[in-house]
Amino acid sequence: MKKIGIVTFHDAKNYGAVLQGYALQKTIQNIGRECEIVNYRCKSIINGYKPFQFRKNDPVKSVLKSVLLFRKRAKRIRQFESFYNGYLNVSQKTYDSDTVKSCKNDYYKFISGSDQVWGAGAKGVNPDSAYFLGFADDNQKYSYAASFGAADIPDEKVPVIRELLKGFQSFSVREDSAVDIVRKTTGQQAQVNIDPTFLLPSKQWRSIAKVKEKTPYILVFNVKPVKSMVEFAAKLSKKKNIPVIYITDIPHTKREGFTFLSAPSVEEFLGYFLNAEYVVTNSFHGTAFSVIFHKNLFVEYDTAQGRNNRAENLLDKLGIKREIKNGEAKETEIDWENIDKIISEERQKSIEYLTKITE
Repeated sequence: MKKIGIVTFHDAKNYGAVLQGYALQKTIQNIGRECEIVNYRCKSIINGYKPFQFRKNDPVKSVLKSVLLFRKRAKRIRQFESFYNGYLNVSQKTYDSDTVKSCKNDYYKFISGSDQVWGAGAKGVNPDSAYFLGFADDNQKYSYAASFGAADIPDEKVPVIRELLKGFQSFSVREDSAVDIVRKTTGQQAQVNIDPTFLLPSKQWRSIAKVKEKTPYILVFNVKPVKSMVEFAAKLSKKKNIPVIYITDIPHTKREGFTFLSAPSVEEFLGYFLNAEYVVTNSFHGTAFSVIFHKNLFVEYDTAQGRNNRAENLLDKLGIKREIKNGEAKETEIDWENIDKIISEERQKSIEYLTKITE
């Protein structure tokens, strides 16, 4: 039996997480390998997306917020479960941190990735070893476009990450900075591969996208607290005389020219990117789908939680200069022909890597 097991954030109620998981699974199937996503249920991810949230450090605020957002969060859960059931090939067996070791005999090899599966964790909290394939034998351990979610890791985390990365047969990461982290922690070399969303051609994403709005609009999508991108979108809206659709679960006061959209389905999410005139975002996967669909995009790298190095690295590689800074950005030319050539070359390189490691 030569079934490949993918270990990723498939159960997160996050558009980028589920779409990269779908793309990696689909690509491995397209090269003729049997594979499925290991249904590993990470406790912190499950708790993070529950409709009702209670935080001991701020009980009153967390309860009030949960009451206010309960229906939106419940709707999001339903939307994502629909996508899981319709598009993801997930193992029938469910595993947690106590039982995940039992799955190693059900698979030939495991691939950890993509997404921020190798995040170093909060201060004083170690990352989840399952995403480092700690349950598997060394000869089963591989990665694809894994991300640490940061440009570097603090010195106190180096011994932890070094131990977790032991035994991998090959390292594939998503960013140049992750190559340095692998070298820093293990002394070994890693190769950079494109995010799984780029492994599938645009026409394949179009085939599952569901278009809800056909009149011109500016799409705003963020996953980190914004600094100036919403104000930039408002100015762009007035300049171009095009309304804004803002995908967000956070309640907002009414704003002229803005439509606030909560928890669209995953297919609708793709459709909003597909049909947008402009995209304003600080999300890595928001940036990725803007590129895949050749959108007129603007990206904020500096957010209230730090710099989005992943989006910056991607656009630097593609030669796109569209950073929003202090609420301003230049509408520079985008050479889509050259960008498609770069992506095609990177896609071929990545498929060759996946073909080799799944033999």
